[in-house]
Amino acid sequence: MKTLVTHINPHLDDIAGIWLFKKYHPEFKEVKIEFISASRDAAKSETADKIFIGTGGGQFDEHKESLAGTCAGSLVYEYLKKKNYIPKDEILRGALDQLTEWNLLIDTGKAPDCQFDEFSIQALIRMKDGKPENSLKSVELGIEILDRILIVLKRKQQSIKDWEKRVEFETKFGKSFAIVSETIDREFCREQTGDLFLMYHPKYKSVQFFTPSFEIDLKPIYDKVKELDPKASWFLHQSHHMVICGSSSAPDSKPTKLSFEQLIEAAKRV
Repeated sequence: MKTLVTHINPHLDDIAGIWLFKKYHPEFKEVKIEFISASRDAAKSETADKIFIGTGGGQFDEHKESLAGTCAGSLVYEYLKKKNYIPKDEILRGALDQLTEWNLLIDTGKAPDCQFDEFSIQALIRMKDGKPENSLKSVELGIEILDRILIVLKRKQQSIKDWEKRVEFETKFGKSFAIVSETIDREFCREQTGDLFLMYHPKYKSVQFFTPSFEIDLKPIYDKVKELDPKASWFLHQSHHMVICGSSSAPDSKPTKLSFEQLIEAAKRV
């Protein structure tokens, strides 16, 4: 069995390197993970079946002057891209680029200070007790977290593409946008410049009107859509910043019969 070696109490970038090897290198899907005391020369014993990551002084150890500004995760990522092991999928590549850059900023101390508080990912994964069994737990937890982060970042990349097809229109609330997308959510909309957002999920036919403004009350929209389609499961959030019909949290909701175009017109007519 192939072996990946890193130091005891691995950092997030070391775990990212292991994760990338396991996920994208065809010969390292199933591996044994070993932990050693941090070393500058252990990689002298490196073979095709035993790779050192973030320690040992080898190809994927950033603790050398010649590799300043890199980290174990970024070194592994660049290697896997060069070998064409990373699928040439635009959404995936964009997500992995973003994840690797984020990891690099953390490891090189260039991330915002808030990245280093006691609630950060890197703080949660390191037990710092020197026990190999807990180092393995750190790797396993880190891999699960990175898998989930990749899903989030791929959704973000898809949202960026979907946003190009947005419909812009004017309402009494101000600059308004409507978009058909399976990935665009409130967090994405908050990053855009707008007063009202209409999100329509084509698979589940779910609808959400949303405003990021604390000065806007969406009850008039709720009243209008409730009038147009009273049998649908319309919900006015207590903040009055959201009008929702159907969601992944409420799969039993009755979807609206109103089309995407009709929903836009409803917002215009308020």
